[in-house]
Amino acid sequence: MTVLFVLPEFPRYSETFVIDQIVGLLDRGFDVRILAVSRGQDPKTGDIVSTRGLMDRATFVFPQAASGARKWTLLLRRLRDVLPGLPDARVRRALSVRRYGHAAKSLVLAGAARRLAQPLRADAIIAHFGPMGVLAANLRSLGLLEGPLFTVFHGYDLSQHGVLARHADDYRRLFDSGERMLPISERWALKLAMLGCDTDKIQVHRMGVDLDSFPFRAPVAGIPDASRTLRVVSVARLVEKKGVTYLCEAMALLAARGVPATLEVIGDGPLQASLRRFVDDRALGDRVFLSGRRDKAYVQSALAAADVFALPSVTAIDGDQEGIPVSLMEAMASGVPCLSTVHSGIPELIEDGRSGWLVPERDAPALADRLEAIQRGDYDIAALARRARYTVEAHFDQRRLHDELATRLAMETPA
Repeated sequence: MTVLFVLPEFPRYSETFVIDQIVGLLDRGFDVRILAVSRGQDPKTGDIVSTRGLMDRATFVFPQAASGARKWTLLLRRLRDVLPGLPDARVRRALSVRRYGHAAKSLVLAGAARRLAQPLRADAIIAHFGPMGVLAANLRSLGLLEGPLFTVFHGYDLSQHGVLARHADDYRRLFDSGERMLPISERWALKLAMLGCDTDKIQVHRMGVDLDSFPFRAPVAGIPDASRTLRVVSVARLVEKKGVTYLCEAMALLAARGVPATLEVIGDGPLQASLRRFVDDRALGDRVFLSGRRDKAYVQSALAAADVFALPSVTAIDGDQEGIPVSLMEAMASGVPCLSTVHSGIPELIEDGRSGWLVPERDAPALADRLEAIQRGDYDIAALARRARYTVEAHFDQRRLHDELATRLAMETPA
């Protein structure tokens, strides 16, 4: 059975859940192919993209990387790729903004029409993120893709104001023509229904974690020594919706209260410089450590040494929201108690006070209060960690989720 993944970029290492899903279906006997708009970072020798030969399975609409390129530079590059194909009637049709909206404006559809000399046929098409579902649906209407379409919705694609405005008509057409919508949370299932999608087409399919990669280590029950420093770790891309700014503010409050606590932030992004200035301005250099991006082994080691994993996600000013962060699942699976916020699908993962802690968005004092209570030893940490691990085992086990997806594809696609 052939499965075609339609992606914005491949490989994109910040979205390991996509790579894991591709490998999961390969391991279950599927012939997996990839259609990506842009080429991502070159895989390193020995990583899973390299060892499993995934680049050999990929077709790229545009051969250049898009990450970091300015909008107009990107459009000019794409225009140079598209212009030689104008004699082809299908390429010209793909430039119709009236028919195809943003996919035509961005030249992605025309680039695909030129790139695909023959239609790509698959028993199932999996498009990750709403705009990729739109692209796949448009390619089907042009006769360039064949197969039932399953669109996975994650977060920004159902929350970011610009995306919703840009794709309002596109989504309605996708809801009509696509066979199945696979939101990763109940919250996004409700949002799809509110946007007009037939509820019979909506099926929640969660992302998960490889439990073997995050073995459970039971924490010590409480912190018996009140003078012991609480070790907090956060793993996040440094963008607004991850809420790391509020976590750093909470650490400043704890410092003012004399509560012994340290924070290590693993990750990089556009807010890195401003966070470093905050740490310097508040003289938090001995409490807050910005470690930048690190590899998986480093993250696992940091989790093993942590008392708390914190990810206080917020709704960004442009509306962008999380799905259910995989980093929280990884920490919970490892036995590290998690502190997060009442945001998007996170309450579907963490039950406040039982399998972790949730505070309101953008509330640094609430974060500080909860961390201080944890440092005092107010909670049965061992029991909480066991419940967290059970939650991940029961609902976010990647192996079981891959089995479910394989079964769904086999059952819902024509023989």
